[in-house]
Amino acid sequence: MTGFARVASEGDPSVEVLLRSVNHRFLDLKMRTPSELESCDPLVRKLIKDSVQRGSVQVSVNLRSERRTSLALNRELAEAYLAAYDELAQTRELSHPPDLTAILRVPGVLGEQEAQRTEAQQKQLEQRLEETLRAALDQFNAEREREGDGIAADVRDRITRIGQEAEGLAAYVDGMIPEFQARLEKRLAELLGQTPIEPQRILQEAAVLADRCDVSEELQRLSAHVNRVLDLLDGGGEVGKQLDFLAQELNRETNTLLSKTNPLGAAGLPVTEAGLRLKAEIEKIREQAQNLE
Repeated sequence: MTGFARVASEGDPSVEVLLRSVNHRFLDLKMRTPSELESCDPLVRKLIKDSVQRGSVQVSVNLRSERRTSLALNRELAEAYLAAYDELAQTRELSHPPDLTAILRVPGVLGEQEAQRTEAQQKQLEQRLEETLRAALDQFNAEREREGDGIAADVRDRITRIGQEAEGLAAYVDGMIPEFQARLEKRLAELLGQTPIEPQRILQEAAVLADRCDVSEELQRLSAHVNRVLDLLDGGGEVGKQLDFLAQELNRETNTLLSKTNPLGAAGLPVTEAGLRLKAEIEKIREQAQNLE
């Protein structure tokens, strides 16, 4: 599920935590924390993993201070660049003075002066990070839960339609074999004309067909999977992976049902149409399962 949260703490420096996520089959965590709080990375990872099971989650931690930032000059590095310039200038007989602005832009020459914190101040800062992250996770999961409720409602509607289709198919299939038997008898009468038709032979053919086209087990399993999905949605918690598995099982039973009713020809056309509707709903459920935690 997608989600977003931004929370900033009180105090100076203020700790700002930004969380954003997009859909992902597993938990993919990307973090960016300032150097002053790198020691808290294990804690940040643990808190997120305890609250989020799926999704590509980006975590950004920033420190905001109202104090004026002072700059620190890495004199040793700057002197090394100037010495290298002087050496090259003498070798090449160059008369231009070095560009100090360009040297100050060299990475590492000029940077922010980090304020020295006492152990107590550092501990307080880390505590501030933990509190802010917990608040951000609450906000983050509340937004994801709202999206999840909408997805779950859509899945519930689709699985209910699948259950209704399965019930309709069960009623149709029960009357399909006798109907096929009557069609078979009529067709044989047309082909054989006045030649007597053995009723026993017709019953045997119809029985063989009934055995090949018996989809009662598939329909029972479809209904069982439908009930399992409904129980899963009612139970809450982590449902995405289980829902994905059940959608695969639903699809498997539907494919078997379609293959078994193939020999019925035109008589099995309503089953084929229903099966295609089932597959369309199942595919939508599989797509939604990727978005649910």
